[in-house]
This record gives sequence, structure tokens and C-alpha cells, in this order.
Amino acid sequence: MSMVYLRGKVYWYRIKITRTEADGERREYVVDRSAHTRRRRQAEELEDEHRRALRLGQVHPLAPWPPAAPPQAPTLKDFKERFLKHVRLHAKASTAVFYETCLNRTLPFHPLSEIPMSAVTAELISKYVRFRQSLPAGNSVAALNAEMRTLRRCFRLAEEWALIPKAPVIHELPGKVNRERVIRFEEERKYLGAASATLRDITILAVDTGLRPNSELFTLQWVNVHLEPSAEGPHGHIHVPGGKTDAARRNIPLTPRAKAVLAARRAQKVVSFYVFPGPGKSGHVVTIQHSHERAVKKSGVDPFEFYCWRHTCGTRWAEAGMDKYTVARLMGHSSPRVAERYYIHVTEPHVTSGFERFLGYLERRLVDSVPAGTTTVL
Repeated sequence: MSMVYLRGKVYWYRIKITRTEADGERREYVVDRSAHTRRRRQAEELEDEHRRALRLGQVHPLAPWPPAAPPQAPTLKDFKERFLKHVRLHAKASTAVFYETCLNRTLPFHPLSEIPMSAVTAELISKYVRFRQSLPAGNSVAALNAEMRTLRRCFRLAEEWALIPKAPVIHELPGKVNRERVIRFEEERKYLGAASATLRDITILAVDTGLRPNSELFTLQWVNVHLEPSAEGPHGHIHVPGGKTDAARRNIPLTPRAKAVLAARRAQKVVSFYVFPGPGKSGHVVTIQHSHERAVKKSGVDPFEFYCWRHTCGTRWAEAGMDKYTVARLMGHSSPRVAERYYIHVTEPHVTSGFERFLGYLERRLVDSVPAGTTTVL
């Protein structure tokens, strides 16, 4: 039952409705609301909309009507600090730096950063990608995909916080460089010849120790570098105090050339806690992406991510005959199963050589295990 009536100079309406509540009981409600209009027709339309919403269960009789408009969605530019504050609280410092760097590359594109996030569509994201690809530098597939992952995280978090109704679909670009590529020795020679002095030192340590670039190598401190011979290694070792997993805490023996690199850098007597100091607030190198890309281009080798040096190190250890348990320990893996992927890239000659060593092992040991006079029937 409903009615529209005049009270003073404005119209009101009254609706009587009976509904079944969550506890199973039926209750009767009387809704008495002002239409805030002097026109009966407008009051009737508002009353009709309210009655329909009540009938469909879209609103409770005691709830205000019309419902309050949802808050205006923030722009990506305004959402940045709130997003980074959340990341700094729930992720590693390096992850926050990664997201902030990517957002700083994204925000100058005003059509994306200065409109409500609820209005951003997949088509607009594609326009942004085309804009970035038109720039003369900094538009590699790896860089763009890093920005796509950052945008995806931003919009999904905005949806989770009910700031936007739905996050747009954001895809990474095809053709990204595989992080598990193994660099050949000839490629390494060309790359090191084209690299800057600092990049060359970082690369040698990366490929000879398998340190994780961002969290272990760039942040390496002198207090964890031991160049004197010890039980850990005849040429010294690097101590990794912790990191990605509990297994990340480990000691890694040094190769002769890795020791030479560290000894030369220590002889420079640069005042810094870090082996690779940097100009930023962190005090150490944060990224070598641009110098890496220049070295790749100058050397003429096929493009690859710098992280591939770590995978190359693990593969070389496996090719040299190191068992997967030792590889897992030196790489800082939580399980030998993770280290098994390095054996995928072991070349055929190394597999043959390994099997020949196995045959020799059997020949030396089985000859004494067969009793004299035993005849083997095939």
C-alpha cells in the first residue's frame, strides 16, 4: 500500500510493506519519506522507484532513500601514495621501490593518471602501451611488463577496497625475455667486453656465485665478504645473512676471478658499507637495467634478462657434476626440487660424460660383488 500526500509545501509519500526477515519472522514496516519536491508527479515517480526497490529486496525499509551516491573513485595519481603505503607495510623495501619506479614512469601519461580509476578501461591501457612504445628509450618488453604488473596490482587493490566496482583486464606483452636462459661462455666474453667497469664486476659475481641480483648482490656489504681461505672455500666466501626464504642464509665459496674482483674493489677504499655503492637513499646500486641493455646491444648477443646470470651459474654447477642438493644449498633454495630445473639445461655431452662416470663407478664396485663361479643366464 502506498500514498502520496502534501505536507506543508512539499509532497511526502507513505509505503506499508510486510517482509520476511533473516530470522524467518514476518514484520510490517511503514515508510514515511519526504519527496523534497512541490510537484506531485516527481513525488509519485520517487515513491514508485522506492516501492520497487523494497519489493525486490534491494533496500531495507529502514535504510535511507534514495541511497547515497558511491564515493568518487580516486585518480591513479591520487591513489599512488595510499598504494605505496600499503606496499611498504606488507612487502619488502625492494618491492616498494619497484612499484614506485614503475608508477613514476606511468603517471606522466595524463589520460591514464588523471581520470577516475573507475573510468580506466583495457582500451585506455592499450593506448598507454602504444604511447610508451613510441618513446625513444625505456620501452623494452621487460620494462613495459613491469608497469603492467604494477597497474594490475593497483587496480585490483582498489577493487578490493571497494574504491572501484571492477578492475580492468591488464595483460602483459608477449615476447618477454626468458629468465631461465643459459648464457654461453662465448656470449659471456662478448658481454663482459662491452660492459662498464661496475657492470662487469657485478656480472662476474652474479655468474660465479649465483647471488640473487636485487636482494643479495646489489645489497652485498663488506662485512659479509671474506677473502681469506677457510673451510668454506680456498679463495674465500660470501656470507648471505638471509633473504627470500629461510634457506637463503648460506655461505658461497668464491672463484679466483670473483675474489680478484672483490679484492680490487676493496683496494679502492671507497667509504661505504656496500660493495656496490649507489647515489640513492638506499646507499647501494638499485638497478643496472640501462647499462645491461647497452651492454647487450653493444656486444651483439641475443637479449636476455640480467637474472639469467644466476640461472647460468646454477646450470654450470650442474654441468660440472655438482649434485642437486649442493646446488640447492648454494643457490639458497628451500628444496632440491627447485634446483632440478638447472639440470634441464645440462648439455648432451655433459650427460654422456656423467653416465660414463657412472659406468666406471659400477665397474669398480660390482666386480667384487659377484661370487666366483657364478654364471649369468640371459
